Amino acid sequence: MHNSIVSDYFKLCIAVIAAALLCMAAVISAFSLRSTRQQTRILLERTARAASAALIDEDPVDVVYEASIWSEPDIIIYDGEGNALASSEASFSYTRLSSFACRLATYDGYWAIDDLDGSLKTAQEYIFYKVDMKRSHGYMVVTMPANISADFAPKLVILTTVVAAVFLLTAVFLLRYSIRRIVRPVQDMTMAAQRFGSGDFSEKVNVTDHSEMGFLASTLNDMAQSLSEIEDERKGFVSNVSHELKTPMTTIGGFVDGILDGTIPPDEHKYYLTIVSEEIQRLSRLVRSMLNISKYESGEIKLQRYRFDLTSLTQKTVLLFEKRIDAKYVDVLGLDEDPHFIEADMDLIQQVIYNLTENAVKFVNKDGYIQYTFTESEGMISLAIRNSGEGLKKNEMSRVFDRFYKTDESRGKDKTGVGLGLSIVRSIVKLHNGSVLVRSREGEYTEFEITIPVSGSEEQNGR
Repeated sequence: MHNSIVSDYFKLCIAVIAAALLCMAAVISAFSLRSTRQQTRILLERTARAASAALIDEDPVDVVYEASIWSEPDIIIYDGEGNALASSEASFSYTRLSSFACRLATYDGYWAIDDLDGSLKTAQEYIFYKVDMKRSHGYMVVTMPANISADFAPKLVILTTVVAAVFLLTAVFLLRYSIRRIVRPVQDMTMAAQRFGSGDFSEKVNVTDHSEMGFLASTLNDMAQSLSEIEDERKGFVSNVSHELKTPMTTIGGFVDGILDGTIPPDEHKYYLTIVSEEIQRLSRLVRSMLNISKYESGEIKLQRYRFDLTSLTQKTVLLFEKRIDAKYVDVLGLDEDPHFIEADMDLIQQVIYNLTENAVKFVNKDGYIQYTFTESEGMISLAIRNSGEGLKKNEMSRVFDRFYKTDESRGKDKTGVGLGLSIVRSIVKLHNGSVLVRSREGEYTEFEITIPVSGSEEQNGR
């Protein structure tokens, strides 16, 4: 993760916070000023109403004096001609109202912010009333001694600026900490991805929480684990292929060279050429099996589904091993089942049955048994093939489907196999959206069970 990304993200966040603070300060200032002016007007109106009520019965001087005690606003009272009668403060420059000013006064009050046509020393907030007095009518100005709104505005600006600055500084520190905390796992994952890209899967990303970032780190670890397994499988595949090719190639080369240089006498040529032919056939089976597995796993094989009897297909496949079964005096059980119809690729399913039966025939003990069990339930059908014999060890059961894997027992009994039969079984069953599993008990039996859908869906048919 480059620092420029962190820097850009940090600057963007600060800009957004600063803009938000400015907008907030502007809104608060405008609201506060408006509220202050409303409060000032309420105070002026309340003072004016009280003074107007008192003027009906009291002398203007007394009214002004009393108002100066309990009220903050200044009061100026004029007679009907506009001459000043009384004032709480010397807040006027002329003792007489102008005719223009007199026309502004109403019984409801005239509110403004100015100097009342020169009657006030400075522009102020005031309410100008036409009032009834004890013996006549007159005019009354209720005003503040100073422009409170003007005094309040600078203080409000200073206050909001200080608060915004403190908030912004706090946000800077918290934001830097948060960004580093968020970005650090991304940096770790970037470095891990670079290691994974170079083939080093030894060190995983540390998952510290269960947030989206933790889920991403866990996913990256899972991907690394999968890549590591694929890499191990690739290396093992190359090693196994090299080994499987090396043995017959060495045999073929040795015998051919012996025939050519005269080491092998002419009367033995046919014998050794027969061995060479068998090894070539073994190589052919190996290559063909590897190509088939590649096609199964890549999805190149398109299933040719149609309905057929699985029981009948199994019986026909077992007959191909009749001589080998009779040679070991093996009992075959379970083939007298009722028909079980399925919709699948018959050729591929027969390949599965053939491989599993061949495996059972190889490892069944003499005078033993091979048992076939059919089970149908909830749209799925299972075929289990069990043979008596030595069985599998626990550490072998998890590897029997691996390519080229042979158990210790099979290395002595399986001279022609290439270790791909069960891997082909797994690929074909998976292609049918099914599953395959193995069960075994040492010294008693080994059983392979395949489970596939009775009928294929449109999605499966189109593969």
